[in-house]
Amino acid sequence: DHITAVSAIARQAGLHNWNACLDMSGIGDDPFVIEQLAEQYAVFSRVTPLQKKLLVQALQKKGHAVAMSGDGVNDMLALKEADCSIAIAQGSDAVKQMSQIVLLDSDFSALPMILKEGRRVVNNATRVAGVFFIKTIYSILLSVLCIVMNLPFPFIPIQITLIDLAIEAFPSFLTMLEPDHRKVNGDFLSTVLRNALPNAIAIVYSFLAIEFMSDGFSIRYDEAVTMMYVCVAVISMLAVYHSSRPLNRLRTLICICMTAGFILAILLFHNLLHITLLSFRLLILTAILALSAILVRQILMLLLPWIPGLRPQPNNARQHSLS
Repeated sequence: DHITAVSAIARQAGLHNWNACLDMSGIGDDPFVIEQLAEQYAVFSRVTPLQKKLLVQALQKKGHAVAMSGDGVNDMLALKEADCSIAIAQGSDAVKQMSQIVLLDSDFSALPMILKEGRRVVNNATRVAGVFFIKTIYSILLSVLCIVMNLPFPFIPIQITLIDLAIEAFPSFLTMLEPDHRKVNGDFLSTVLRNALPNAIAIVYSFLAIEFMSDGFSIRYDEAVTMMYVCVAVISMLAVYHSSRPLNRLRTLICICMTAGFILAILLFHNLLHITLLSFRLLILTAILALSAILVRQILMLLLPWIPGLRPQPNNARQHSLS
């Protein structure tokens, strides 16, 4: 469209830099030139299909996540290149087939809700995965240690099932549908590992500490397993508390029910779970070990951001743009 019309529409749409406009009819297809123009201007008119694609690539090269909307075949190159491609129902069939999102009523006012829903899913999935990955990591590490040290794996399936149900699944299921419209920052896997790794290593530390202390404190095997199990539960619940921040009424109630439910299950079904009721001396020792494991966890949480690949990205690391 004509640059005057495009600029006026951008102004009505609320674009802050509506007057930073450029007619692309006199601009060639040089990627370097278009990359410079993409940083200087916000509104473009008379854009060819190839120039649209080059604009998307230029924005992506600068670290932007680019959404592209279109309705005709002249938009297909840019739609294919964009991080998120959006078509309208009144557009061509080819465009609707290749786009990731199709607005069935051709109403762009639905896009803010689409963005919020995507953020809710990604943020909640990342938060929950940080708890679920703890068991995966410490199970692998404990299996390797048991093989190297020629020791039996300390836990049986029904014990892990209780942790899965009461500590992992119950809080996650009830909080997955909570609204969370914060901007998505960082990579999923590195964020999850950064949240899960300190807890898993703290659990492995408690396992090694109890193994080395068993002989000196005359701790039977079944008592040692119970002490390890309590440490696993404490660290796992602490991870749930941490992932639930900031606390609201629902999350506070869930954390209380999780803690009370797990303790009640231990007291009522300790025979089924093969859990031994500990003496007062061993309870004190278990509490000291759990506190030391929490200290190890906190130290690791301070050190992990210094490890390449696990550093949290700043809030402005990835900017979200609409082209």
